[in-house]
Amino acid sequence: MAFRFLKSFLTAPAGPPGKYADAVIEAAIERVVDGTDPRLRAVSRYRHKLWDAVAHSVKYTVTLMNRLPPPVDASHRHFTSTPLLRAAFVSPDHLRETLSFSKHMHDYQYQNPGLLPAELYGLLSMERVEKTVLGIERQGDMIRRDVPQTTVNFRNHHFTFPAESEQGTRQELTKRAFDSLIETALMQLTDTRIRRQELEQQQRQLLQKKASAMQSGQMGLGPLLASTPLNQADASTLERQLFDIQEELKQIRADSATIEHLLQRVIATLSKPEKHLRLERIALTLDHMNIKASPDSPQVVNALTFDEVLLGKDGHMTLLLVRFPSSELLPQPDFFQEARKLLTPRLMT
Repeated sequence: MAFRFLKSFLTAPAGPPGKYADAVIEAAIERVVDGTDPRLRAVSRYRHKLWDAVAHSVKYTVTLMNRLPPPVDASHRHFTSTPLLRAAFVSPDHLRETLSFSKHMHDYQYQNPGLLPAELYGLLSMERVEKTVLGIERQGDMIRRDVPQTTVNFRNHHFTFPAESEQGTRQELTKRAFDSLIETALMQLTDTRIRRQELEQQQRQLLQKKASAMQSGQMGLGPLLASTPLNQADASTLERQLFDIQEELKQIRADSATIEHLLQRVIATLSKPEKHLRLERIALTLDHMNIKASPDSPQVVNALTFDEVLLGKDGHMTLLLVRFPSSELLPQPDFFQEARKLLTPRLMT
């Protein structure tokens, strides 16, 4: 299926703020259904029921991604004068290699053979890691040792969504952000099914345990003939566990017994996209070693602002839109030729 609705609502004619054409929302709804459970189409008026939640998620996603600042000039000559790049990358060569050898860049060049646009745009993503270390600090003429300091490092650098325009990169980023909400909805449906299976397994195990207890004389008339007294505490605990599991199973079955209930769970997720996808602005004051400093520090420091996307409760990734001359891309490696160079000496021997 060709998903073109994101392009359409990024380039749609001006209208009321946050209002998108019906065709856009309809396409977004079909994307949601295909991405979660196609059986949702069996629900009467499923589009109508999904409409408000999907429209809200569409508006939220576009607004969120538009909050990202304009692209940073990531050209080789601007590296030294751009504190954000110096903080995020070890060297200009590190940045250049990240831009040149990403899978997305490789795919873009493969799909666009010939002369590349003079300037390319894309998204740099990386993971911010803070760590407390013991370092040296100068205070006037004195040097203090073993001072707790917080270092900020960036790892797992990726370059994605290359395009010939900023709009092209933002379109792809927005599409992926919307897809992440669909993925969240799917995971919640999956988690419900898994939990139900776990409870059913626990119920079977407890029923087997209960049957074994009855057979061994712990329940029924057996205790009247047994030489050992009935352990009422164990029997009560077993009954309590079985009852609790049965009650939770009833609730899960009520939530997911029909496709209508599955649809309601998807609607609940898309009605509150801010719970699952957020953008947070991080302000850092760093010295040249990426050590946190106070804004009024006498040292030379940089006040930096990073944007981080937060996925769910734990996932976070620093995002940075960039632009750079395509002429600075390093040649793509020829793996076949490299392998042949490695194998040639062996073949000759």
